[in-house]
Amino acid sequence: MKKLPVLLGLLGLSLGGFAQTFYFGNDLSYVNQMEDCGAVYKEKMQPKDPFRIFADHGTNLVRVRLWNDPSWWQDSLVQPAGVKRHYNDFDDVHKTIRRAKQNGMQVMLDLHLSDFWADPSHQLVPKSWLSVARNDSLLADSVYRFVKRILLQLSNDTLMPEIVKVGNESNPGMMIHTTLNSDYSAGGLISYSWTRQSKLFNAAFKAIREVGNQSYINPKICLHYAGLKNIADWYQNAINYGITDFDIIGFSYYYAWHGYSIKALGDAVRNLRTKFPQYQVMAVETGYIWSTANYDAMPNIITTPDPQYLPVCPEKQLEYMVDYTRTVMKSGGIGVIFWEPAWVSTPCRTPWGVGSSHDHLAFFDPVNTNFMENGGGRWTEPIFYQHIDSSYKITFKVKFNSPATKAYLWLEPSDSTNQIIRLISNGNNEFSYATWRKTGDTLHYLFLTDSLATTGENVSDSCGSLYRRYIVQNKDTILLFPFGSCTPIVPKTRSKVTFKVDMTGQDVTRGVFITGTLNGWTFSRLNPENDGIYTYTTSLSIGDTIVYYFIRNNSWTNYQNYREKVPAACALAWGSDRQLIVPENDTIVKHVFGSCDTIRLKVNTMLINPWELTPNPSNGKFSVKTSYPFALDSIEIYSMMGKRLKTFPANTMEFDISDLPSQMYLVKIVSQQGIFLKKILLTKS
Repeated sequence: MKKLPVLLGLLGLSLGGFAQTFYFGNDLSYVNQMEDCGAVYKEKMQPKDPFRIFADHGTNLVRVRLWNDPSWWQDSLVQPAGVKRHYNDFDDVHKTIRRAKQNGMQVMLDLHLSDFWADPSHQLVPKSWLSVARNDSLLADSVYRFVKRILLQLSNDTLMPEIVKVGNESNPGMMIHTTLNSDYSAGGLISYSWTRQSKLFNAAFKAIREVGNQSYINPKICLHYAGLKNIADWYQNAINYGITDFDIIGFSYYYAWHGYSIKALGDAVRNLRTKFPQYQVMAVETGYIWSTANYDAMPNIITTPDPQYLPVCPEKQLEYMVDYTRTVMKSGGIGVIFWEPAWVSTPCRTPWGVGSSHDHLAFFDPVNTNFMENGGGRWTEPIFYQHIDSSYKITFKVKFNSPATKAYLWLEPSDSTNQIIRLISNGNNEFSYATWRKTGDTLHYLFLTDSLATTGENVSDSCGSLYRRYIVQNKDTILLFPFGSCTPIVPKTRSKVTFKVDMTGQDVTRGVFITGTLNGWTFSRLNPENDGIYTYTTSLSIGDTIVYYFIRNNSWTNYQNYREKVPAACALAWGSDRQLIVPENDTIVKHVFGSCDTIRLKVNTMLINPWELTPNPSNGKFSVKTSYPFALDSIEIYSMMGKRLKTFPANTMEFDISDLPSQMYLVKIVSQQGIFLKKILLTKS
């Protein structure tokens, strides 16, 4: 590995079938400070320069943020003895760029054009420019002089960046706020004017072009928008107002903050490439967790995992990042940057506390600061992107009929020197491992109960050979088998989704309908049940992101008068519509028209409970039956003290509680007719 991936990236050579340079980037803006704060980065438990660690694993681009003058707010942060007072100023950035280039990596200089974090809610005019903040021409001249001075000094020091990003998550525009409040929120709005933004952006562009044309490196210029929602409209507005002399359409996309799916990410990149063919497209900021735990007193800021990448663990962080990057690459993007993978926990202080908000997604374990070989830090390695146009993800899954705590895979040819790979536990005695292989490759494999080859399954009778065999097809594939059997468990690809809406108090004389991507923006009628509840059931592809809303008419004429006004708190799609990522299990979504509230079912008080639990007492497994035409929504198991212990989806045929101790339990039966409660006695022999 060593320097090869870096050289490939820098020279623009092909990784497999991908012919142009692709940027495998990591933002290392915090590294200098973390080391000053006592962090000792390690690999294989040996101290090692973190820039070398990233370069050795294939990183070919380092992003570094520059604040104009952060001293006035950083001076108020009490840091441990020996720690500098100021970071992410010019001197600190100069050091980061030097370290990156010494280790063979290119650089993206991230000009926040602010003294503080720039993001959609913070776009502060630097303090030294406040006197001209409302004079567009003078402020633009300040931008021009600052950018030119910075780049001239970097060029003279042979530290010219290869990419200059103008602004950071500039959705509302750059430099639109004048004050930083005591709680670190921004205030003092100036203007959202695109005319003003055009002057500011073009002033920066002019400085970059003038220096670049005379320097040994002529950097590309990148802009930065946060999210996928309305991204094409934002860039079109920029172009319409004369903001055109840039090279890269940049964007942030995090599942935790923006929703959507990996597929939607690819669709967005392709759409941008089609709509703006004169520009390149790049995911300039993302991040994904490997744990939901918090390892210090600093609150975590990324907490929500993509439901298609569970359980949350280092291996799934790697799988997510590889799928993310392959999708950007195959969709025509030129790079991906992971934000702050080296922001580890130290005694140093930020405006929001002591420690790190990234200790659960940084590529170094929180105890030893050791690079995690099974985690997302390997996402930049070229092995995952060989033959990008003809390779696909193969997921090996095995399910045991009896309780199992671990499982392994013997795989030939292997991803590494070790042919025996530990699988991750998916729960319910199921284990899995994902890899990416070229179409036509023949894979031989066996599942094992331990790390020794002698613990492998015997499939000679079931499979007709000593090992399993699979030839890679032109599609992502899941190979799911019971341990010791060659009869596949067919993975579920679609789920039944029932949409319910409470229309109490609404005029429903024209009917109740649902529209969205689930039905191609046509109108599907909901059927009335009782108590003002209407329902609609359909089958949807697992993992798809569905956008929808309810409407009291089936016509687009004056539709705004009839559609629900979804509150911003639950309008996850485009700020106006509801959103659902289709889960693996059949599900029921329950809404109140025009509200973020959910339908609350009442506990049924019928004298006769229509449901029966058999057998009862049970030795671990039981069924729920009724002679009435009732349908189950879900089953929940509670202790007699009211603590929920287990939840089962409606399509479960037999409910297994054999992992619980022998005693009495409460079974909560949720159906369209309400909630029913039954007791069951577990008596395991």
